[in-house]
Amino acid sequence: MVLEAELPAGLTHAGSREFLVTEGLPERAALLDFRRLAAGPPKVLTAGQGGEVLGDGRLFVLGETDYCGSLVVLDGVGGEVRLVEQEGETLRHDLLATDLPALAGLIRETEAVALAAADREAGDGQRGARIASTVAALSGKRMRAIDPRLFAGGGERPPAHWGTAVLVASLAWGARPGAGTDGLAFEFGPDLVEDLAALTDDDGKVRRYRPEELPAGLVHEPTRRLLTEVGLPLGGEMFGVSEDEPLVTIEQAHPAAYEDAEAGVDRDYQRGFLAIGWWPHDLLIALDGVTGRLELPDWYEDGEPATYLNRDLSALLYALWTYERLRAEWQRWEGWDGQAEWEVFDPHALLLSVVDARVKAVDPEAFATPAHSWRMLAEDPYTGGLLA
Repeated sequence: MVLEAELPAGLTHAGSREFLVTEGLPERAALLDFRRLAAGPPKVLTAGQGGEVLGDGRLFVLGETDYCGSLVVLDGVGGEVRLVEQEGETLRHDLLATDLPALAGLIRETEAVALAAADREAGDGQRGARIASTVAALSGKRMRAIDPRLFAGGGERPPAHWGTAVLVASLAWGARPGAGTDGLAFEFGPDLVEDLAALTDDDGKVRRYRPEELPAGLVHEPTRRLLTEVGLPLGGEMFGVSEDEPLVTIEQAHPAAYEDAEAGVDRDYQRGFLAIGWWPHDLLIALDGVTGRLELPDWYEDGEPATYLNRDLSALLYALWTYERLRAEWQRWEGWDGQAEWEVFDPHALLLSVVDARVKAVDPEAFATPAHSWRMLAEDPYTGGLLA
């Protein structure tokens, strides 16, 4: 909040003045940063430090976005809140909210999406792709009620920022943490893997294993249930399994790596692990049939990638689904020419700013060092990262 005596005289919109004095904005929320308000009242928009006043002196800076540095600006006369960027002598802008109370309501709605998912029993404990989409859709409906004027414009594109921000928040509904240390890292329904398969392959097929197909060496019961009840995607650039080949050990799947028994190979203990599927850099994923842990072999004998891939198949699938959902949104806007209804907002910038952190949050150990495969993929200078 701001002291009324400190508010600039040019900020004449009565409702905005009252809101800043009595309510205020959070320091950071919904991918927006308002920390500068904690240091003092909003200042008039200028062209840099001590520069020329812009926007006829009626625009006051509230904060900025977390993803591209665009300013969040209040029209001190009309009360609207906008994303603003300067381009030469022109100010480009997108409407973010029709007034400050609406802005606060939209922020609360966005934050509530992810916060509610933290309650294991929310949504009757159900998690998966469909519930994540439903949560995002219901949140969008509530947003239209919060700020009807903002959403009244129609057109091909929704208002700037909010739809993408809610999509990101809704990913928390894809899965919930497992109930105990002996189970899987995450719990979700079969539709998450079905959605993952559809995102990564035109056929969208899922292989669910019959109990008799699972080898005796796979004694980790939660993993056995996942393979028979949920299944694994058949295709995909990052991960997939074969449609009908049996589950065999790493040594059986790649005998050449173990031909020189005397010399041995690094991570030799993995030879009895199951080859559950393929992974980038021409690697097989090694599944520990006792613990469910996923590892990568060191076939290139340089210590990379690091051994650990993911805690188990549930963590791998949830991480992949999170990544593929964000990549699908990235691709949805790839043809955007920047000349339509958004003048400032760039969904690619928002998505790029969150993808690493969202995937990492599923399984932080998978990003523990620069040698861990997930982090190598995220920081690969040749591909440009996970979304490029």
